[in-house]
Amino acid sequence: MSIKQTDILEEHVIELINNLKRVDVVIGIPSFNNAATIGKVVFSLSEGLKNYFPDLKSIIVNSDGGSKDNTRKEAESVKSSQNIEIISTKYSGPSGKGSAFRTIFEIAKRTEAKVIVVADADTKSITPEWCYALVTPVLRLGYGYVAPYYTRDKHDATITNALVYPITRALYGLRLRQPIGGDFSFSNGALQVFMQKKYWSSYPYIHTFGIDIWMTTVAINEGFRVCQTVLGIKEHDVKDPGTDLSPMFIQVIGTLFELLDYYEFRWRNIVKSNQGFIFGDFKFTEVEKIEVNIHEMLRKFYIGFEKYKNVWKTIFSEETFNEFSDFISKPKNSEVIIPVQLWAKIVYDYACAYNFVRKEEKTAVLNSMIPLYFIRTVSFFKEAEYFNDEIADAVVEGNAGVFERTKNYMINRWDYFKKNNINLKLSNKIITY
Repeated sequence: MSIKQTDILEEHVIELINNLKRVDVVIGIPSFNNAATIGKVVFSLSEGLKNYFPDLKSIIVNSDGGSKDNTRKEAESVKSSQNIEIISTKYSGPSGKGSAFRTIFEIAKRTEAKVIVVADADTKSITPEWCYALVTPVLRLGYGYVAPYYTRDKHDATITNALVYPITRALYGLRLRQPIGGDFSFSNGALQVFMQKKYWSSYPYIHTFGIDIWMTTVAINEGFRVCQTVLGIKEHDVKDPGTDLSPMFIQVIGTLFELLDYYEFRWRNIVKSNQGFIFGDFKFTEVEKIEVNIHEMLRKFYIGFEKYKNVWKTIFSEETFNEFSDFISKPKNSEVIIPVQLWAKIVYDYACAYNFVRKEEKTAVLNSMIPLYFIRTVSFFKEAEYFNDEIADAVVEGNAGVFERTKNYMINRWDYFKKNNINLKLSNKIITY
């Protein structure tokens, strides 16, 4: 059921913003059961506003998804100060991060905010300086969209490292290291684009975790000045890629692939990527190490292989499937490594398949990709096993360069599907138990 714009905000929020009228900065924090961390996030951002922008009128909004713990109470327990209001509200609409953002967007629209910041509720490493780093490029340097640039453990951000960063860089030509990092800022102009109804009714996953990659992709392609800002270390509530990330994978990659058709006129003509401006001084710092369950990812890959091998044969080009078969034909007790050159072609095969399959089978395409993401993630962990985070990040950059150099493969596959009017059918190829 669609939500009317007038129904999005709770009465106490409407009353507050009517009293405030215009504000300069709106900071939004989406949450769900983040009582352990949200207090520090709100406090750090409030201190940042107080220390660096004391003359600006600001609102910090906790947009909550019905937390069962004390998340909202923790957010509101942080004391407001002069020119800074702190509120917590329950968002309307489908459950998910994107719906939380939509409430934040509506508040920013009604208060005519100059700068909008969104920040994750589970970040443990946030400091008041993050507020300065996110607000300044928009407020004083004229950037329309600002993405985070921070140090992360090599076992963190696996969807970003394996897929989202290299695809975004290769297709759209801008090296944004954290396209789904969770901590962004943008101008009122970008806000007006983000609130257009056509997007919210067209992309099924932007109400959930698809929101970050959707905002980043739209900002790059709609003509806004985009930069990155140094935030230091990113430490947060960690999810093991082998056990926790499948729903996020579907939502993020589904949105990423969905936008390829809309922005084809842009990505097919981009030849190389540019670094772009990075605000602040960056240096690598030691990050808290993350434990991952490699054996669980391998187990899920082999289960997926039995279930989806016929699907993979349909989605991959003949060349890619033969190359892939050579790697997985080794005995299970030997080390299976999917090299990045092969992985790039697999990803591009999937990007095309998603856009040339029947609508009702798009989710099946994404589900069949998850075991391959597991084996490529394990492969990267093996490649970077003895590297520190800085060298491992250089490996990610090199891998993204491979995606750039392999881009013609994507264009050729896309044109093959398009010119031959191919509609893939997968349902009869999935092995069920």
